[in-house]
Amino acid sequence: MNNVKHLYFVVLFLSTTICLAQESSKFKDNLSFRGYLKYMQTLGFASESELAVDNLIHNRLNFGYDLGKGHRIVTELRNRIFYGASVSSIPNYGKLINEYDGVLPFEFLIVGNSNVVMSTIIDRAYYQYSSEKTQLRLGRQRINWGINTTWNPNDVFNSYNIYDFDYEEREGADAIRFSYFPTYMSSIDVAYKFTGDWKTDIFSAMYKFNTMNYDFQFLAGKFQEKISVGTGWAGSIKSIGFKGELTVFKPYENNGEATNTSFSTSFDYSLKNGTYLMTSYLFNSSGTNLVSDSVNDVFEVPNAEYLMPAKHNAMGTVSYMFSPIFTGSLMTVYSFGVNSLSLAPTTTFSIMNNLDLDVIGQFFWQEFSTSSFKNIGNGIYWRFKWSF
Repeated sequence: MNNVKHLYFVVLFLSTTICLAQESSKFKDNLSFRGYLKYMQTLGFASESELAVDNLIHNRLNFGYDLGKGHRIVTELRNRIFYGASVSSIPNYGKLINEYDGVLPFEFLIVGNSNVVMSTIIDRAYYQYSSEKTQLRLGRQRINWGINTTWNPNDVFNSYNIYDFDYEEREGADAIRFSYFPTYMSSIDVAYKFTGDWKTDIFSAMYKFNTMNYDFQFLAGKFQEKISVGTGWAGSIKSIGFKGELTVFKPYENNGEATNTSFSTSFDYSLKNGTYLMTSYLFNSSGTNLVSDSVNDVFEVPNAEYLMPAKHNAMGTVSYMFSPIFTGSLMTVYSFGVNSLSLAPTTTFSIMNNLDLDVIGQFFWQEFSTSSFKNIGNGIYWRFKWSF
């Protein structure tokens, strides 16, 4: 399988190079290309531990080509080079970061040792056909059904971790998706995600429409070994944004598992001086409501049924543009019962039109059954991003 993957990568690279070398004006008009190059250094530390330094060089390439008459093909990939403390101290680090929830052979671990890890992952590779009222996509794609600002129980295909700020595009799904647009303000989506095992495959349908200045959506389907039924909305109460999502997951076999409910809602508001405020709440019936004797794994990749380890969670965010080239924000997350807190301040400097510098912090505290509320880990990240 590894040889097949490497052969696919070589063919893809050579094909792309040949295509870009062509001089046809029609080809250039139909081809779209963009991407970015990032360098990020991470300084990780706990209250009583030594400083751990990690480095990441991250390049993204996005290709799209219009074949005409509504047909389009898209390929997007991320190339990453890791080196530093995590690579040298975590066994099989290359395999860990190269894992992907998919069946297509689009993950390539080029170098993986205790000094450096080099990985290429194709997270978008799909064919698309579009007409006036329909759209069909086949391949690795992002299926985003979330309507809430954060924490998306309706996003049954591609849940993401709220602390993973360095993957803006989010993970794709190996899926087929059909969309029908009866009117300008309504749509019907049907999608199937392949995982290689019927038990973990996901199938769902969603109907979305607008009424009374609100967007509503209803969905139902198979979520792994459960039936999922949900709804979501987005609108406003006067000048305050109001959004929410609810999904219920019920086992379709009598295997002793409980029916779980995931619910989130948020309010957001912009002040006259440009300050943006947002607050959100998440209820996760499968979460815990008790103080633990171990660290909550908030960095685990979640799914729509289990978005956070705790049963009750609250988030508050404030952001402000200090000048056209400098913005700042602060995200705070508190999990009730388990008594855990995180703070995530972010500053962004626009050095040039296509060059940004971000400085980001993540600080975590938690109470344990054997000790009091204390700091359990911190990260400070600085990142350059050049877009092209």
